[in-house]
Amino acid sequence: MGKPWLRLMERQVSWKNMFMQFDTVTFDRRKHKKGQEEEQAKKRTRRTQKFSRPIVGASITDIMAKKNMKPEVRKAQREQAIRAAKEQKKAVKAAKKVQAPPKTKAVPKQKASKVQPKSAPRVGGKR
Repeated sequence: MGKPWLRLMERQVSWKNMFMQFDTVTFDRRKHKKGQEEEQAKKRTRRTQKFSRPIVGASITDIMAKKNMKPEVRKAQREQAIRAAKEQKKAVKAAKKVQAPPKTKAVPKQKASKVQPKSAPRVGGKR
């Protein structure tokens, strides 16, 4: 950096002009990255890649078979599973119905009335 000019009345010099008096070549070269393009090649960004891998309980072939399955086949499997679940639910309900004993009418219990002692008359004003 160069040196600023010295003046007698430094308070009257605007800071903008003061800055212009410095040697700004090195600042500009750094700001606009002059000479750095030749030294360093442009960095390329890495793109993420999708891949499948097996998990516990499912091999890669099972996963790929499910992935490549056609929607019609998948829909048919879903409907079949729903149908099987409904039938199982019906069977459980029927078994419960057979096992349940017939209900008898419950006799309502009579409430025992409490004998309350008569309260003493209140002493005082209007109320």
